[in-house]
Parts: sequence; C-alpha cells; structure tokens
Amino acid sequence: MITSPPPPVRLMSPDERRRWLLSTWRYAVPTLVSAALVLVMLAPLPLPVPAMPQLGLMAVLAWAMLQPALMPPWAAFFIGALADMLLGMPLGLNATLFALATGAMRLIDAGTGERGHGFDWAVAGVMLLAVLLLTGPLMALAGQPVPMAPLLWQLPASLLMWPLVVRFCADVQRRLVASANAMA
Repeated sequence: MITSPPPPVRLMSPDERRRWLLSTWRYAVPTLVSAALVLVMLAPLPLPVPAMPQLGLMAVLAWAMLQPALMPPWAAFFIGALADMLLGMPLGLNATLFALATGAMRLIDAGTGERGHGFDWAVAGVMLLAVLLLTGPLMALAGQPVPMAPLLWQLPASLLMWPLVVRFCADVQRRLVASANAMA
C-alpha cells in the first residue's frame, strides 16, 4: 500500500521530509496513466470504421477496480475533461460520464467481494455500453448529433482491449507498490 499521510512537516527531519515529498508522486500515477491513454486515443487507426477503443475510460475503470482510493471520481472528471478537450467533444460530456462510471464502479466494487477477471470484464463491458449509449443523446443535447452506429463500433474494440489495459494498469500498480516498499 502507499504511505499514509505524514506528521506535520515541522516535526519531520529534513531527510524524512525529502523522502515523503518524493513518495507523494505515486498518488498521481493512476491519473497520469489514464491521461496518457487518452493521448493514445488521438493516434490514427488504419481501419475503415471509427473503432478506436475508449482507452481513457477503460484506464479509469481499471484503476477504480485496482486502487479505488487512487482514482476518485474527481480525478476521473479531470481525465474526462481532458478527453473532451483533446477529442473535440462538448466540454463536460466525458468529464461527467467518466466521473459517473467511476462512482458506479466503486459502488459495484464495494457491493461485491472476491471476483474473477470474467466478472470484471463483464462489469466493464456494461459500463462501456452505458457510456456509449449515453454519449449519443448527450451529444445531440449539446447540439452536435452523432449517429449511434460509429459509437457502437467502439464497444467491441474496447472489450477486446480490456485485458491489455487492465494488465498494463496492474503492471504499473505492481511497480508502484515495489517502489513504495523500496523507499520504506
């Protein structure tokens, strides 16, 4: 687990203060990884259909499953706002949907005990479908109607990429924990 909050700064020695400040960057890693995957979504795909997976949303959901304390809904909101700005969508659309999906994922995670990868995959699929089904009407409400067919191409692409995104986030999480243990 990541270190707990420190005692008041004035009670720490300079060495303790330096170690604590160097360890706090770990709290930003899930947000930075999710933002990096939003940037990957800007890459062109050589496909005849718009099938770019929702990498940013999948990373947010994966982190909400792996480390809910490190992916609060407000962080998901900012990642969604970044996705809105970079992908040219109405500001607040993805921000709201990412925050709602993270909150729902946290509720599902709290309501279920030990579960397998298949269950997580199914829950992520339902979340992705819900977000994609809400995106079309919300885009129309914002004055930029989008046909649903291109949006629904994202679902199979996202479901196929889910294991890779979770594996990537889990590897980052393992390295995060290893570096926290090495600092202790």
